[in-house]
Amino acid sequence: MVDRQTQKGNPTRNNDVKDSPSSEEIEAGEKAEELFQDFCDDSGITYLYIDQSSYNKSSRLVKGKAARPDFLIMEPHKMPIFIDVKAHQLTTPGGEPNFFLNDERYQAVFLSVKRDFLPLRRLQTLVGIPIWLAIFERSGRRVRPEQMYLAPVNAINDFLRGQPKWQFMQVPLECCSPINLKKGGPLNFDVKDETIQKFVEMLNEYIEKKGWEG
Repeated sequence: MVDRQTQKGNPTRNNDVKDSPSSEEIEAGEKAEELFQDFCDDSGITYLYIDQSSYNKSSRLVKGKAARPDFLIMEPHKMPIFIDVKAHQLTTPGGEPNFFLNDERYQAVFLSVKRDFLPLRRLQTLVGIPIWLAIFERSGRRVRPEQMYLAPVNAINDFLRGQPKWQFMQVPLECCSPINLKKGGPLNFDVKDETIQKFVEMLNEYIEKKGWEG
């Protein structure tokens, strides 16, 4: 997991991109997985945890550069879904929120195209099982314990918009379903299509006016 550190005036660049996650990112990711697992147990949600150290992929998935999600959720009378847990900073190093296209009305999470999104989309295409992201807010090694954001790959796919010309895809938090971890309950995504479309249109207009380097 690699976090984007927002830079004023350009929503697309990051000087801290690295090939492997830092120890802080790894520790925060493990904590986020534990919180998600506790949420499922408390809510009576049946799951399989996919141990990243021992679970092996078929050669087809390896060749397709598909990801390994963290959980398989199985509930009665529902289609199984994969959940991939992410721990990301939602603020800059200075404590400012990350904003969608630098628009201070809309806070956003920035997902690495190469690491966070494309491998999950490839897996979904290959196996035909929907994949959702469960995004936790991290600060250093710590993870916000009371809330996560759900975002299905299908729901946020349009934010790719010609990637990988930008290293990161910007997903407004309004396009994710906030889940209170303390209250428990079902895993539901209830964002309306028109809400997502509004932000996709904003992205299209931004690219049209300012281009990929704007």
